[in-house]
Amino acid sequence: NEAVNTVRNHAVETLSGSRSGKTYKVPGTQTTYTASAPGEPPAVQTGELRQAIATEVEGEGRDIVGRVGTDKKHGLMTEFGTKNMAPRPWLRPSFERQESKVREIFVRQWF
Repeated sequence: NEAVNTVRNHAVETLSGSRSGKTYKVPGTQTTYTASAPGEPPAVQTGELRQAIATEVEGEGRDIVGRVGTDKKHGLMTEFGTKNMAPRPWLRPSFERQESKVREIFVRQWF
């Protein structure tokens, strides 16, 4: 749980902050946001993606699998891009940046 939460928390942080793309209005509101440029993590328009990042840990004995992700379709579309949009990776970079911490968690002695 600690390892997947480490990655999840970093993904939430990655989806926060300002971006350098064009400025748009959030549909149906007067609120504006600055979109992400290609290669940047997606900009926060409503916060839905950030709020939908979930974790799961399952396993038996020494075989444990942890997952971090979202069931939101636009999470996958932003991560890998589409034919009309360049990728805006957010999940893979979060894991890569936290990989050493995840490894430390798994090699730590538990008393």
